[in-house]
Amino acid sequence: MENTNKTILVLWDFSPKAECAFAHAVNFAEATNVDITLLHVVKTDKEVSAVEQKLSEIAQRLSQQSKLTVNFQVIKGTIFKSISSYASHSHVEMVVMATHGIRGLQRVTGSWAIKVIRGSKVPFLVVQDMPQERKYDCILFPIDFKKENIEKIKWAHFLYNLYKGKIYIIHPRVSDQTFKKRIYSNMVFTKKYFDNTDIPYTIDTVGKDLAKETIEYAKKINANLILIALSKTLTFADYLMGPAEQDIIANDAKIPVMVISPRPKQVSGGFSATGT
Repeated sequence: MENTNKTILVLWDFSPKAECAFAHAVNFAEATNVDITLLHVVKTDKEVSAVEQKLSEIAQRLSQQSKLTVNFQVIKGTIFKSISSYASHSHVEMVVMATHGIRGLQRVTGSWAIKVIRGSKVPFLVVQDMPQERKYDCILFPIDFKKENIEKIKWAHFLYNLYKGKIYIIHPRVSDQTFKKRIYSNMVFTKKYFDNTDIPYTIDTVGKDLAKETIEYAKKINANLILIALSKTLTFADYLMGPAEQDIIANDAKIPVMVISPRPKQVSGGFSATGT
């Protein structure tokens, strides 16, 4: 059953973790008045019918429990290409997925979550546990040297308009002059933007290891959301500084992470990254 309305997509693998993803999707759906769609990817056409029947029953149960419209969709393909393609070319506003964290060699090759997210034109909310509350109003906004940081700002504005609260901006203390200049440039742009809004925010400097410092800072302020931007490609600078995204996504505090892909398209209707 394909949904043609604006929707929040929940990746459904029939595991308890998927229930966690759905619970977070409910929080956003209630605040934005959009539907929820469960998505499952199969490898062959032969699997579609049986999975559709099973998913239909689950969607009906979840709809009754949440009092929301819950649709479902089964597609054939691979999770690393089909999910981002479906999300980017359908009526999807956000994708919510659960992750079990980074395991073994994935620390070298890139996490499962990042492989799924990369290339999507809509944001992903990556979760590890059930939501502790219904609002996402204590948001940690780490900034590093990458130009993709700027693309998070409109989503921070959107989240503030939705839940109010406060934005906590942190940036690493580095000695390399090139990285320092890039971080400073990102900070100036971000501060100028927020100064022209009514968004309460603070700025703090942390240590060089941004992934580790982000997680520790998030624990200190009891953040309920971390907002990051995924690098379009891994560069030489990533190997020098370390690709922080995968460690932040799989943080041991199990704090939800909203991941913005490079150059997300603005959307109409539903909710929007424009902050209006």
